[in-house]
Amino acid sequence: MKKIVAPLLIVLSVWYLVFSVRVIEAKPVVITPTSIASPTATLIPTAVPTIANITEAKSNKIDYQVGKWNGLNSFRWVIRLAIERGVSTNTVVLLLLLPIIATLVSFLHYVVGLVGYGIFMPTMIAVVFLATGFFGGLLLFALILLISLTGNMILKKLKIHFWPARAINLMFISVAVFGLMLLTSFVKFIDISEISIFPILFMILLAEEFTRTQLVKSKSEAKSLVVGTLVVAITGAVIMNFNVAQNLVLKYPELVILIVLVANLLIGSYSGIRLTEIKRFKGAIRDKKKSNG
Repeated sequence: MKKIVAPLLIVLSVWYLVFSVRVIEAKPVVITPTSIASPTATLIPTAVPTIANITEAKSNKIDYQVGKWNGLNSFRWVIRLAIERGVSTNTVVLLLLLPIIATLVSFLHYVVGLVGYGIFMPTMIAVVFLATGFFGGLLLFALILLISLTGNMILKKLKIHFWPARAINLMFISVAVFGLMLLTSFVKFIDISEISIFPILFMILLAEEFTRTQLVKSKSEAKSLVVGTLVVAITGAVIMNFNVAQNLVLKYPELVILIVLVANLLIGSYSGIRLTEIKRFKGAIRDKKKSNG
């Protein structure tokens, strides 16, 4: 069944790309709150090298033009209706980018062999890096992890129950993050003073996963999982920060959905060796080739 479905989806995607890619054209609209015309509103807020605006649910209005309905552009009509009803363009773009990042995580895990904390955690941490910036996000995670590990060492000596100990540790983290937000407000290069609570919560969850892995498995495995998660998250954040990717998912959402579906069907049926394991099994592969020769 997979051998039939995958080629069929590839043919459909090529056909869609040839015959339907020119159906719409997203045009900027001029916003004139006063008698003097303001700069035209772009399709998506211009991405900043370190902090992208698509994590902010601004109610920016755009003139999202869609051609005549032909069945293939149905999702674009739905997006247009959502924007007209007040749904933020940033939110639409971010929701359409998330499956692409999840597909990237799947590819890096099953084909490349990069390990991390599942598929949800790296995807959400990528969004965190968009909100905080790469340096701010890494600094925030480093502080949370340092406070978490230090707090665990102190609380072990008190010999209290697990949940009260975690609550006290969360208090340490909250106070430390508050202090970091205050300090970075004086620094122009790194400023996380205006981020929402959700990026902080995701970083706390990642630090908690690191602590739990240390207790259940080993420190080396915990380090490899955290590093893998951060590498995938940074890669995903870089992709989401590109204006090309942001405009692509908004202009051609049906094509993006089709590509994600085809890619995951191919990755899901991949049975070859992972790239990071080639060196590990190089000797066995060489011996097998000699025996077959």
